[in-house]
Amino acid sequence: MPITRQASPARPRFRLMGPMEIYDGVQWQGIGSAKQRALLAVLLLKANQAVSLEQLIAELWDDHPPTSASNLVAGYAWRLRRALDDRDGEFLTTRSPGYRLVVAAESIDIGECKRLIRQAHADLAAGLPEAAVEGFDAALALWRGVPLADVRPTPLVTAEVARLEETRIATVEARIGAELELGRHGMLLPELKVLVNQHPLRERLHAQLMTALYRDGQQAVALGVYRDLRRLLVDELGIEPNVSLRNLEQRILRNDPLLRLYRDGAHPPARTTTSSPLANRFPTDPVALYGRRSQLDRLVSGVRSGRLGLVQGLAGAGKTALAVRAAHELSTQYLGGPVFVPMGGGTPDGPVEAARVVSVLAKALGLSPPISDHPASDWSTLLTGRRILVVLDDVATAAQLRVLGPVPVDCALIIISRSGLTTLDGAFGVYVGSLDTEDALDVLRYHLGAERVDAEPEAARTLVQRCDALPLALRIAAARLQTRQSWSLTAFVSRLADPACRLDALVCESMTMRESLAAAVRVLARYGDGVARRVLRLLSRLNQDAVSVSRLAELSGQSMAAAEIAAEHLVDAGLAEALPNGHYWIPELVRAYVREMDPLCSVTSPLPCKASVPPTSARPSD
Repeated sequence: MPITRQASPARPRFRLMGPMEIYDGVQWQGIGSAKQRALLAVLLLKANQAVSLEQLIAELWDDHPPTSASNLVAGYAWRLRRALDDRDGEFLTTRSPGYRLVVAAESIDIGECKRLIRQAHADLAAGLPEAAVEGFDAALALWRGVPLADVRPTPLVTAEVARLEETRIATVEARIGAELELGRHGMLLPELKVLVNQHPLRERLHAQLMTALYRDGQQAVALGVYRDLRRLLVDELGIEPNVSLRNLEQRILRNDPLLRLYRDGAHPPARTTTSSPLANRFPTDPVALYGRRSQLDRLVSGVRSGRLGLVQGLAGAGKTALAVRAAHELSTQYLGGPVFVPMGGGTPDGPVEAARVVSVLAKALGLSPPISDHPASDWSTLLTGRRILVVLDDVATAAQLRVLGPVPVDCALIIISRSGLTTLDGAFGVYVGSLDTEDALDVLRYHLGAERVDAEPEAARTLVQRCDALPLALRIAAARLQTRQSWSLTAFVSRLADPACRLDALVCESMTMRESLAAAVRVLARYGDGVARRVLRLLSRLNQDAVSVSRLAELSGQSMAAAEIAAEHLVDAGLAEALPNGHYWIPELVRAYVREMDPLCSVTSPLPCKASVPPTSARPSD
């Protein structure tokens, strides 16, 4: 019996992590035409962005397109709409200067994979390695072979395949790390030995193999793995193993008992019901935290005085790192240990519910999650009688906190939020923005070595400026340069010269500036302030970093009061910084991300600059 079509077509789903497939509501099926596959691949890799006709032609035919290429692309698009049951152009839209495919991120297997990996990392940070292993395994199960295996290898496709392969092996490493926390070193040894042979230069895999061997009682073999890797790195690349691996070798040489997660012959402890606070896995203390001494001292002092700590600031400014450092400094006062709970304010799925928060807290304390319809009561019960410091990361609104209620008198709370939580009683807030230039240079010196940074002082300062002196961007840039010892700072800075390509360069394994900015934009969208979103789009076209309220009002056609409210919402979302002189600073990375999300911003002539505030470092002077 034929399947009748509905008046409104169902949202299609797509697989790219293997041969390309479309789910038509009944089954997965391939696409017969190579050109249609190539067209769909480009549109999916740039989902929800307008892709110009020129780029589509270049992807489909390289340097020698036929004279009728424009008409051919139109024909492929028409047939693709038929394959998607989208005759009205609801999904595949004609959008100047070309076409745009409107799809939800989770309808593409790549987007679903990102979501699963992000959640698994959050579970791991919350002290839930078993849940993290399940999440990493679910993400890895989405791979069905070589990504985009049946699509011609254009530069765009080749770059995406390489990125996905790096994501896959990094996810394998993360899953193995979680399993090592669970004491599964013995069962991991065969897999690790195969992976090390397949990826002989992956230092993290070698570290995991060394750890597993050591915990399995094979100390000499673990040291042999290090010697083999060092010989390979010195012979092939002329470099020594990284600091982490060298430290691990020394710990194994000393027979460090702390490196053994469990006693010899013991089984991993069950994670069901235990009163031990050691079940919690709190984030490690940041090894380098530059330019934050004043904020750290005030935050620690405020929490010690019994007030609620609040950390807010720009996207990528290191809010979580500051709160984690403060928690470590306060840990001796809270013998029940610090507990880290992700609140999901900037995630695609939105803020987590109170019951989920209570469940994470219970598991972090080594307790079974309570079964109750009263999360506030459960929250209080779990904390009462303990001295615990709770860090709530990425809180969306004050309402998330009010549902839980206050913490008992012997406990403390530090809140990390992009939003302006101005209605919290008794809160003591600190703000983090971009770093001063010298502090930013110290971040680079820490990760790259003073000799390498000081050898190219002008390039180093330009790198700071192009990273907007934001700690996350600087850390990613340093990580890229750490893995490319042959690159000069000048060469890497040239890769950041074009703002349109800057976010593509600021990616290293699981660290990405783009995701941090995406979370901030999601927070702004949840405010429901259309004026603020319009102001953000306008500012992305503006050839200046700082702007006054009067200029915002002029650009947006709003009153001064409405323009100021919109600007303050940008600050609350972590997309702008309020300067003492009444201006607002918009980092170039924010503007680049907005232009990327709304291509019309990048093809429209830039708005003229009026009264730009001259910069002294990465941001304008106050």
